[in-house]
Amino acid sequence: MQPTPTHHPIRAPLLWLAMFVVGTMLTMLSLARYWGYNAGMLDLGNMAQAIASVLRGEPLVFTFVDGPYSRLALHVEIFYFLLAPLWAIWPDPQVLLLFQAVLYALGAIPAYRLGMRATNDAVGGLCLSLIYLCYPVAQTAVLFDFHGDTLAMPLLVFALDALDRRAWWAYAIWIGLALSCKFYVAVPVALLGAVVALQPETRRVGLTTAMVALLYGILAFLVIRPIFTTETSADSQAGLNYIRYYFGAIDQLRATWLERLLTLLIVFGPALFVAWRGWRWLLPAVPLAFAALISTGPGGSFDYRYHHYAIVTPFVVMATAAGLRQIRISYESGQTRRRWYPDAIFSAGTVLLFSALLVNQPLNPLFWLAPYGYGLDHSVYGVIPRDQVKDRFLAEHVPPKAPLAASMFLAPRLVDRETLYVVRYADDPGGERLPRLLPQVDYVLADGLFDWRRIVDGRLVGGTLYERAEIAILLNDPAFDLVAARDGLLFFQRAAPPAAVLTQELELPAQATHSEPKASFGPISLLHAEITQVAGRRYRASFEWRLDGTLPERDWFAVSQLGERDDARFVHLPSVALQPITTWQVGQVVREQFELVIPDDIPAGSYAWQVAWYDPAHPEAALSDPRALVAGSEPLLLQELVVEGD
Repeated sequence: MQPTPTHHPIRAPLLWLAMFVVGTMLTMLSLARYWGYNAGMLDLGNMAQAIASVLRGEPLVFTFVDGPYSRLALHVEIFYFLLAPLWAIWPDPQVLLLFQAVLYALGAIPAYRLGMRATNDAVGGLCLSLIYLCYPVAQTAVLFDFHGDTLAMPLLVFALDALDRRAWWAYAIWIGLALSCKFYVAVPVALLGAVVALQPETRRVGLTTAMVALLYGILAFLVIRPIFTTETSADSQAGLNYIRYYFGAIDQLRATWLERLLTLLIVFGPALFVAWRGWRWLLPAVPLAFAALISTGPGGSFDYRYHHYAIVTPFVVMATAAGLRQIRISYESGQTRRRWYPDAIFSAGTVLLFSALLVNQPLNPLFWLAPYGYGLDHSVYGVIPRDQVKDRFLAEHVPPKAPLAASMFLAPRLVDRETLYVVRYADDPGGERLPRLLPQVDYVLADGLFDWRRIVDGRLVGGTLYERAEIAILLNDPAFDLVAARDGLLFFQRAAPPAAVLTQELELPAQATHSEPKASFGPISLLHAEITQVAGRRYRASFEWRLDGTLPERDWFAVSQLGERDDARFVHLPSVALQPITTWQVGQVVREQFELVIPDDIPAGSYAWQVAWYDPAHPEAALSDPRALVAGSEPLLLQELVVEGD
């Protein structure tokens, strides 16, 4: 039934309020991840670089592990071409996050119309729009970087609304746009056509939909992908290797069956109280959901917090609308005394409850408690002072357009260039891939105090020394020189001018120049320390250490700091990367020397130079948290350092 004029969405203030609240929340949370350097090169950075390449006349090309790679050789996201003008106006990944969140919020309009027609009541429209806006796997998809299937989600809701209205031209346009978002969207669209074809009055439309989707899927996978596959395309994604990449370790299913079962309940369960009545409309979502559920791809990709279940949401909305319509018609015909109002309100409330408990957003109590990995934790949505240091460091030192390898969470800020590798990819155990990439770049931006971390099954993922092996490779590579360092951020340049090089040296002398310890940091004795001015704000720090106790099980690291300033820390790279403490011998003397430059934005004056050793096993070691200090030690004041003005 078509809504009457009084039921038009434009006259539904509660709908617009819900769209504004949810849309604003998701927009701000998405941007907060970016502001806090928690959105990685995989996947936001790759998508942004690909879209930026269109303005250079390239077909959605980004830098993958083996070189330049077109998105048309991977997921065939033709829709991204439409975003190139947006990138031209604002060449920043934030515009993509903003577009994605706004498009998602707009999907509440067709959801409202579906609910209106199903119930002939504004309450039904509002309930269905809330189910759409708050559906857990929809919100987690919006919050998980930027992806084509997340964009397809609201487009499919528009298509289903057009189908319900018998607006065939609009239906064709929305289906076409949805198909262009990702090649495997063809699967649910083809099955949608099959469902539509079951009704005699829409059989032709359904068969046409199924045929178009099927042909497009075949064209995309077997023709477009091979055309754009080159010698630098990842073998794991080429041809049928794509399937083996995501489903090649089926033996893992036995160990994770319970998590996958719970994920299934989260994906379909929140609205099933009513949606089961419209079960036919759930069928198009089943194959993709099942594929994601049994996926053994990298990083536990079956988890509901990924983007892979976004496509389920439109069909849950449609099934719920069909269920409400069935209840209303049964009541109006006198077949039942059950009314649709309680079911609609209960379903909306259930979805809202699931969202509050399962999505990392302000309705979730854990958001405000902020344990590791939740809410305002600095590895999720929180922004810390070090993030502002990153802003300044990148703006000051990284040249535009130059071929670069950058730390995973720094790279998205630097995507407007042809060549942009990641210092350490997630599947690299450390130090294996970078040597093959270095000949292709002129600069490397590493992070010696890698502050992104998660606790997974009691194990620290990421963490302070995540890129230590790569930093050691760079320090030992004669082709690259360290030219800038601040608060653990390290910038290396190929064949840098000698005057710009910050030397990093380490010796293992047979005897110590000073035999009596000046201080102790657990089993580590400090024999001598000296900081001397080279010129202006350039200094040389020298330290002599000796291991006088039990060899640590982990590679502790030393950091020098100017007073209490959290933006003026200097990692002792020689003893961290060139000769980690776990390689020391008991009684061995280690002498390190490194140069540093005090940044110009630190005011002139006298500062207490202090040094401390930290245990990287602590999640906050990268921030010099006192709880991460080596047991039984404290920061040691060495001398007052006079910093001159410009």
